Amino acid sequence: MILITGGTGFVGKNLIKELLKEDRSVRCLVRNPQRAAELGKAGCELVRGDVTDASSVLEAVTPPVDTVIHLVGILVESSKAKFRDVHVEGTRNVVSACRSRGVKRYVHVSALGTRKDAASVYHRTKWEAEEIVRSSGLAYTIFRPSVIFGAEDRFTNVLGRAIRLSPLIMVPGGGRNRMQPVFVKDVVAALASSVAMPEAHGRVFELGGPDVFTFDAIVDAVAATLGKKRRKLHVPMPLARLGAAFLEATLASPPITRDALLMLEEDNVTEKNALPTDFGITPTTLADGMRTYLH
Repeated sequence: MILITGGTGFVGKNLIKELLKEDRSVRCLVRNPQRAAELGKAGCELVRGDVTDASSVLEAVTPPVDTVIHLVGILVESSKAKFRDVHVEGTRNVVSACRSRGVKRYVHVSALGTRKDAASVYHRTKWEAEEIVRSSGLAYTIFRPSVIFGAEDRFTNVLGRAIRLSPLIMVPGGGRNRMQPVFVKDVVAALASSVAMPEAHGRVFELGGPDVFTFDAIVDAVAATLGKKRRKLHVPMPLARLGAAFLEATLASPPITRDALLMLEEDNVTEKNALPTDFGITPTTLADGMRTYLH
């Protein structure tokens, strides 16, 4: 049986569908089983718990669980969820439970750009989580995807809503930072395949789409999918940071933060895309993927 953390999230729901299609037995750690009823109806066993609660994680990692896929992560801090608590301590709890229960396989989803000296707290805490995994003694595999897109993502869909509502799209900074958007179905296919791949043990896989885009080009691509043309207004980063600071001070879960802006000031691409080389997956183009859900 495979235990999934973060199963109610964007990637998690897609991964569970993929695993159930393969007739895998799946258990999902969820904070509120009632809100995850759809997963239960699909055939997923639901267990109440939270990665920040070590005892609930230990309870979830009980036989017949022999594999854990740890997906939980946050993109924006809120009053109730901090990067360190979720990324670092949450991972520590999951890894500890896996070691206690003798779990045979552990798959960890991190993020492209993760490194010790990263500018953003998001990437630094993701690195700390990876270090916990690397020193765990478990048969682990780490995935670092670029920005993931697909139905219900918080990236292309957010841009799509803005494009539908306004003739002018505000872009933080110069819009020249590069990304390599990767389709969610390609990501979950690689995750599912890795479980039964001994050659994946102890490795870190970077995942990206087939093409590299500037942020400006992604805005244009979303607009083209929707059959629209939009002008872009580039907001200087100092001004964008002031706006983000205001949103952080006034909203419990701001749509943009200063930490997110730090990530937008650097490229998020890979020259070591594992999808075609290690998993035999031809990455889906941004245009083809968006046509399946953006209308």
